[in-house]
Amino acid sequence: MLKNTPPDPRKIMIYWRARWRTVNEACALAAEEHRLGNFQAAADIYLLVLGRIPDCAEFHNNRGVALQMMKRFEEALASYDKAISLNSDYANAHFNRGTALKNLNRREDALASYDQALACKRDDAETQNNRAVLLQQLRRYDEAIASYDKAIAAKADHVMAHYNRGTALLSKGDMPEAEKMFRKALQLKPDFPGPLHNLAKMRRYRETNDPDAQTIRALLEKPHVPPEEREELLFALGKIYDDCGRYDEAFQYFRQANQIRNTFVSYNPGAVTKMTDDIIEVFNRDFVAQSQKMGSNSQAPLFIVGMPRSGSTLLAHVLGNHPAIAIAGELTAVDDLASRLGDFVGKQAGYPQAATSLTPAAATRLTADYEKRLRRDVGENAPYVIDKNPLNFRHLGLISILFPLARIIHCGRNSLDTSLSIYFQRFPLSLDFSFDLRNIGHFYREYERLMGHWRMVLPAPLTEVSYEDMVLNTEETTRGLLDRLGLEWDPRCLEPQTNPCPVETASEWQVRQPIYTDSVERWRHYEKLLREQLIISFGD
Repeated sequence: MLKNTPPDPRKIMIYWRARWRTVNEACALAAEEHRLGNFQAAADIYLLVLGRIPDCAEFHNNRGVALQMMKRFEEALASYDKAISLNSDYANAHFNRGTALKNLNRREDALASYDQALACKRDDAETQNNRAVLLQQLRRYDEAIASYDKAIAAKADHVMAHYNRGTALLSKGDMPEAEKMFRKALQLKPDFPGPLHNLAKMRRYRETNDPDAQTIRALLEKPHVPPEEREELLFALGKIYDDCGRYDEAFQYFRQANQIRNTFVSYNPGAVTKMTDDIIEVFNRDFVAQSQKMGSNSQAPLFIVGMPRSGSTLLAHVLGNHPAIAIAGELTAVDDLASRLGDFVGKQAGYPQAATSLTPAAATRLTADYEKRLRRDVGENAPYVIDKNPLNFRHLGLISILFPLARIIHCGRNSLDTSLSIYFQRFPLSLDFSFDLRNIGHFYREYERLMGHWRMVLPAPLTEVSYEDMVLNTEETTRGLLDRLGLEWDPRCLEPQTNPCPVETASEWQVRQPIYTDSVERWRHYEKLLREQLIISFGD
């Protein structure tokens, strides 16, 4: 939440020469325009005032809030900076500045702004909560939890601090404490869908009359439930019914949830197909082979790729329990480098075309940037560091050029189990294909087409691992992988649930359990319901 500061009419009354008779009228009008969502009008009113009273910090701050609501973050940042230059102890402006910086992905700068806001107003619960969210995004979980604790100490009924603390504990694998936080958030706000959805993810239910299920059904029966809350409740209810073996009803709940969530995105099959075509055209065998000499000689990156829900998190925690292997997490670093490739090579072309202008100097900068991010949270000692972003399968050509000695492990899984598991997860909206079975099918076909291309053109062969082998023949499969890495066997690899590495994916609960086989051929529970949809999804 951004923080408006009510301006003091007494400070500016004598300067008022604008169209409104009094400052109070102008303030009321700006506030009303803001409330109605007319942020441009609110910003214009503040600008009118500032033309005559340029040293009013409150109006600079409030104009920044209006600009930020329009996602004009750079302009908002300039307004907050001006407010702070006029009043260095302006806690609200420091807070809002931190939020703008967070939206600009300048997280360390944002953290500094939140710290400055707390220096001005030490016990502000909202600032402590926002600071903790940022620390959590930076994977500094213990610091985040400490900041949530301070938010709760300052405001015992702070719902979001309790809820967010629960999500941090869930990522760390502390299920009992996470459940306590979610229960407390529900006690404070009984109609809050977030805790119910997380409770459904982290528990195994035995009956559909469980109190959680009853609460969800009662909330769904209420009139005027916002769509984004309704779909989250439906995902939770689908999970409960799936746990209880009520597969027909579970599927209908998941279908309703996905139908709502799919309205928030616009998957473009043509654009995905064209991107696949472009990648195949640019990263041909000759280009990849000729470009290898530009790459780093580092063998540290260990890339695990595949479709979402193909077992990448499990495999990372199996291998990451070996003392020579660290887990960096599901990084966006390769995707970020690809999106900025044109800037690195000094060309206006987008990705993948910009790769054809890659120079040794640019490659050196790219590899240095990537390795810095890879090592940020795990240090310099581990010989291998896992980047387990499954969607890096789209960038294996670039990865092979930048890190020709790096190992790439491809996780495969039965296509129906993969698709069903994607459909049953409430993924971020950035995975825009995941809320419709036909879109999942299209994306899956493009993934298979691209993986087939990589198998033909990459100089070093991929290491192929199936999810089914991983759970049915764990030791044999893991021994083979460690042999390829030149590492000795370690029995701790058979206990991935003991790995302390935080988990930030949909597998938060599953990976904290001993290896189980229940998800192999899970799709058969839904065969009758899937038949028509999957003929459409996977047919020609």
